[in-house]
Amino acid sequence: MEDDILIEHFLRNTLSKEEHISFVARMESDISFKEQVVLEEQLLAYLGETYWSFATNDSHARVEAYKKILESSQTKELKENITIAITQYKEKQTAIQKSNRRFTLKFITRIAALLVVFCSIVWYFSKDDHIDYASLTENAWRKNVGLDFTLRSNPSDAIKMSLEKALHFYTYKKYDSILIVLEKYNMSTKQYKDVLLMRALARYKLNQTETAFSTLDSLQTYAPDISNWYKGLMYLDQNNHEKASLYIKIPSESDEEIKFKK
Repeated sequence: MEDDILIEHFLRNTLSKEEHISFVARMESDISFKEQVVLEEQLLAYLGETYWSFATNDSHARVEAYKKILESSQTKELKENITIAITQYKEKQTAIQKSNRRFTLKFITRIAALLVVFCSIVWYFSKDDHIDYASLTENAWRKNVGLDFTLRSNPSDAIKMSLEKALHFYTYKKYDSILIVLEKYNMSTKQYKDVLLMRALARYKLNQTETAFSTLDSLQTYAPDISNWYKGLMYLDQNNHEKASLYIKIPSESDEEIKFKK
């Protein structure tokens, strides 16, 4: 993949002057690499920009799916066949016209086969059941995991009253008020894990992301599942699926939901 991306930058003329000099030197000294460059140049000409390019990283999930297709045994075999076809073409350039016509048909057939593979990528990203991670993340936030503390405490508890106020402020997006009403509580407080959770959510909604993650780190000691759940959702909000998958189970099918990671 690294060589493929390097070649793509070369063919797009986006290498720096030093990189370009190094690239040309490598082609002169490495025959197989030069043949690979020629092959990719041929593919670009036949496939066009839409199907040929694979350096664009618009989202982690798409790139990973793209890599799987590119690295599949079928795709590698097709590319090898095309390489063989190009080699044969060079060897048969001096052959009779009838032979050349027969070869051209075989070459076009192989190109068409590769097009089918790459067209499948377009189908994968355009089909109706493609996973809508934004919608799944929104639904996961609506579950309000860990915010059932009003059902888990004595009605006469002072801390419960403060937490109820904080939850009310959270519902109406008054995040600064949450921090004020819970300011006096520390780790010796009963239900301190609920206090930490509300503080973390308030900080996150106030775009104080680093402080929110730090608060969730403190919550990890008291409620690791809840801490991981919100860390995962926050990373999903940032489209960082790789980090999110460390804390929550991200669905691989459109009809699944985000779940706790066991």
